Amino acid sequence: MIFKNSLKLFVANFSVFWKLLLYKLVAILICAALLIPAYFSWAEAFDSVDFSRLIIDFSTKTVFVNISVLLRSLFVVIEAFLDAVVIMYSTNAFMLFYTAFIVLFLLPFLFGLSAIPTGEGLYSYMASLSKSSFMANFVSKLGRSALYSLIRTLLLLPFLAILFVGGYYILSLVNQEGIIVIFMPIILVLYLVLMLTLFTTLLSGFMPASVAFNISPIFTFRKGLKAVSRTFLRVFSSIFVIFFFTVLLSFLMTSFSLIALIPLASVAIIMLEMVMFFESQGNRYYVDLDSIVTPRKLEQCDKFSKVKNII
Repeated sequence: MIFKNSLKLFVANFSVFWKLLLYKLVAILICAALLIPAYFSWAEAFDSVDFSRLIIDFSTKTVFVNISVLLRSLFVVIEAFLDAVVIMYSTNAFMLFYTAFIVLFLLPFLFGLSAIPTGEGLYSYMASLSKSSFMANFVSKLGRSALYSLIRTLLLLPFLAILFVGGYYILSLVNQEGIIVIFMPIILVLYLVLMLTLFTTLLSGFMPASVAFNISPIFTFRKGLKAVSRTFLRVFSSIFVIFFFTVLLSFLMTSFSLIALIPLASVAIIMLEMVMFFESQGNRYYVDLDSIVTPRKLEQCDKFSKVKNII
């Protein structure tokens, strides 16, 4: 029901997609402008490993050619990128760390600033079918959004490191011979999807709790985890489906399809987070103009041992 209701909410509030897409494009343009000073240093590093040709070669491949060829091409691209990083470190370490700060910290931080304003608008709609301005929420909640985004970004950094190291090791096995190459696409996709799903699920209550309780995100992280624990399997399976089809479609339609798929997936997950939180709290909510959902009460979602004293 969580997945079904989040889809209804997504359809009824599809305008949120365009607002978030526009905001994230602006954030990307800001970060791209800040990266201009590092352009020539990276251009020299990439030219030395012929990176442009490799990335174009990979991007134009599809799984209909040969999945093993596609994965080997991806591994070659990653190897070339790491070689370029080593060259940057030896020739211009400052620009390397400057670029890492912009891409790995500032960009996710700017993306995260849009979460609470979006959640505020969805909360108003789900609670009373009222509309609120994204920009008005963005300005009025900027301080809370900044703290929320900072915490989420700091949690994201070690996760990305683990994700990359594990993915690189799995992908390196594609150069071996034998049956492992046949199952490599399945292993790689499952690894990426399961890791992304686990991280997203654990944090899925963070933003809705910050919106619902209207207090500092420092005090709502634990409340968000508790909300997720009440519907963990349903939330995990729903997010798994979203990520699985996003990754699968990106393989089927080349990597350029991610330009549209990632914003769609991110909006779908925000809808899912809000529905999950309302369900976990036992609060009634609207999913569209004609449908109101009445979930089980809060005490019914918790185990009997936790509520026996109030029965």
